[in-house]
Amino acid sequence: MYYKILFFFLLLIIHNTHQAQPSKSPALQPAVTEGYIRMGIMIGTANYFGDVYADASSTRPSVAVFMTRKISPHTHIRINLSMGRIEGDDAKATEGSSLYARNLHFRNDLREIFVGFEYDFKASYGKHKKRKDFTPYFVGGIALLHHNPQAKTPTYLGNNWVDLQALGTEGQGQIGYDKPYSKVQITIPLGLGLKFKIDNRWDFGMEIVPRFTFTNYLDDVAGTYPNLDDLGNPLAAAMSNRTLETIASNTNKKRNLELLYANFGSPVVYTGFDGNTYQTLPTFQNGGTNRGNNPLKRDIYLFTGFHLSYIVNVGLKCPQFR
Repeated sequence: MYYKILFFFLLLIIHNTHQAQPSKSPALQPAVTEGYIRMGIMIGTANYFGDVYADASSTRPSVAVFMTRKISPHTHIRINLSMGRIEGDDAKATEGSSLYARNLHFRNDLREIFVGFEYDFKASYGKHKKRKDFTPYFVGGIALLHHNPQAKTPTYLGNNWVDLQALGTEGQGQIGYDKPYSKVQITIPLGLGLKFKIDNRWDFGMEIVPRFTFTNYLDDVAGTYPNLDDLGNPLAAAMSNRTLETIASNTNKKRNLELLYANFGSPVVYTGFDGNTYQTLPTFQNGGTNRGNNPLKRDIYLFTGFHLSYIVNVGLKCPQFR
C-alpha cells in the first residue's frame, strides 16, 4: 500500500512540474517574495517495517503539530512534534510458518521531534495571497526519536504489558553480549506531500513520510537467540523464546502447536548452567540461531496523514542568499 501511495504522489509531481514550470525571466517575477509562518495539525496513521510480522491490520493512529517558516519561493523550514504507535505480531502470520512459530509481538509508542524543510515543486512569488492553489512538495530533515517497545507476558505470567529493553531479551547487558540498545534514536524522515490552498490563510494537505532509522530494535528483535540461562531472569527468558506458548498472548488465541511439531520437530529440552530446564522448537535454538529476520538490519516507521494549517504571521522577509 505504501508503494502505491508513493507512486501516486510521484505521478502528480511529475505531471505538475511539467505543466507549470515557473518563468526563468527575472522581469516576469516579483522582486520580493514574502515570508510567512504557518502552523498546523496533522492526523494520520503509523506503520512499521522490521522483523516482526505486520500487515494492514497493524496500522495505528498518529498525530502531529507543526510550524513552517517560508524562506524562499520554493522552500520552508519546518519543525514537527509527532506521536504515534507501531506494532507487529507473528501470531497473525500464516499458521505453520517460521514467523508463526517464533511467536513474538510488540507495541511501541513513538515520540518524535523533527527539524527539516519542505520544498514546493511549484514556486510561489510575491505575497502569501499569491501562493499556488496546489503544489506537491518534498519533505526531509532529521529527527530525534524516543521509543520504548513493549510486549505482553505469557498467560501463565499474567498476560501484562512489560517494557522489553530493560529485560535484555537477546542478552543485552550480559557478559559476552551486546550492550543494551538506546531508547533515544536519530532518524532521517524523507517523503512527499501535497498542499492545497483553501483561502488566503488556510491550507489543506496530505503527506507520506517514512522515517529511516539507525536501529534494528524498534521491535526489540534483531540478533540471535541467547542462552536463556545467561539472562538470569525468568521473565526475560520467557519473553525471549516464545515458540512453545499454547496461547498467543496478544490475541488470546490458541496456537496450533501440533502443526508446528509436524513442521519443525518435537521440542528440544535442555538443562542450563543455572540448573533450570528449558524447552524450545528445533531451529529456534538458544545460542546463535537468528531471532531477527530483517535483511535491511534497520527498522523503518512511516507516518501518513492529512493536515490543516493556518498562516499566522505575514510580511516577513525571505533571507537573501548570495
